[in-house]
Amino acid sequence: MNTMYYASIGILALVILLIINFDVFRKPKYGESIRAQRSYRAFLFSILIYYLTDICWGLFYAAGLIFLTYINTILYFLAIALTLFSWIRYITKYINEKKRFFTILRRAAFILMAVQLLAVGVNLFSPIMFGFTPDGTYTPGPVRYAFLNIQILLFFIISVYMLIATLKTEDKTKQRYRGICISCITLTLFIALQTAYELLPFYSMGFIIATCVMHTFVNEDEKEKRREELEKLLQVEEIQEAELGIAQKMAFTDPLTGAKSKNAYLEDIRGIELRIEDKNLSNFALVVFDVNGLKTINDTKGHEEGDKFIQSASALICQTFGHSPVYRIGGDEFVAMLVGEDFNDRTALVESFNKIIDANKESGDVVIACGLDDFRPGEDDSFLRVFERADRKMYERKKQLKL
Repeated sequence: MNTMYYASIGILALVILLIINFDVFRKPKYGESIRAQRSYRAFLFSILIYYLTDICWGLFYAAGLIFLTYINTILYFLAIALTLFSWIRYITKYINEKKRFFTILRRAAFILMAVQLLAVGVNLFSPIMFGFTPDGTYTPGPVRYAFLNIQILLFFIISVYMLIATLKTEDKTKQRYRGICISCITLTLFIALQTAYELLPFYSMGFIIATCVMHTFVNEDEKEKRREELEKLLQVEEIQEAELGIAQKMAFTDPLTGAKSKNAYLEDIRGIELRIEDKNLSNFALVVFDVNGLKTINDTKGHEEGDKFIQSASALICQTFGHSPVYRIGGDEFVAMLVGEDFNDRTALVESFNKIIDANKESGDVVIACGLDDFRPGEDDSFLRVFERADRKMYERKKQLKL
């Protein structure tokens, strides 16, 4: 057999694996079943390692590099052990059912991997798995056939179990059972062919087909989960809108200034945190405000004048940042979340606001310190980080205003 052809099959399998799982390799998105998706990614990496060893084997053997072929063959069998273990680990977490069958399956996969690792070690001294004749011909050993036959039996048992489960199940797990069943039947057939034809890449062919099948079912699962999540969100929104009504509006409005309240602020922060977590936030900036001299006015002129002072400060902030939500989050503290037009003009708006404040300082009118900072996609993992930077800049401005 032309081993360059053998290597070309591995290259093709590797390319297909990378194309259909590009998003998983590049940037995984963990959803509802995080453990299962992490196991799926680990399985894909084990398959990636296996294909690389399979390709190198064909290239080294074709070039007559027997020593490198021998070393690569050891790595090849180690990769097979890892692939089998990670596959079993993934499908048991994908099904996510606490049944004795899956517990036994995981233990069997672990034991098989351990025994195969031991056999590879023994092969260094005695060719029980593989060897090479003096003229460089690859010769499979009896233990190699034993392991392949055990794999055939294992995948066949899984196929039968999943087929029975598919026929008995009517809920959303039916599709999962079906996907695993088809994949394991494929692996059973191709490993059987690999046993009969040791120099043909049937193992690679079987796993690329099985991987494509599972990718299809995993994607369908994720689409269904996302649809269910969106439906739940819509239902929650409708219920909240019906229940809260006027009470919600009152709770989210500051009674003194008419700006948004701290309750609204905290609620909107939760929404921003979710968008940051989903990496669905980019154009966003925050301005933190602190009104100077409120305590002095309260102490010297009374709280009624202090309230008027706060109302004047709020009016000035809302007038300047008229296209963004403004929140009163404390007695003399405000926050504006800049979006849309205000975000685009944020630097000019802050400069204009500071000029007004500088003039107010000279005339004895309301003085407000402010600090602006932007959300940094890929760097900021929470709303708090943006707030802290804006807050520091606000205190720097406050010190300037006291000079």
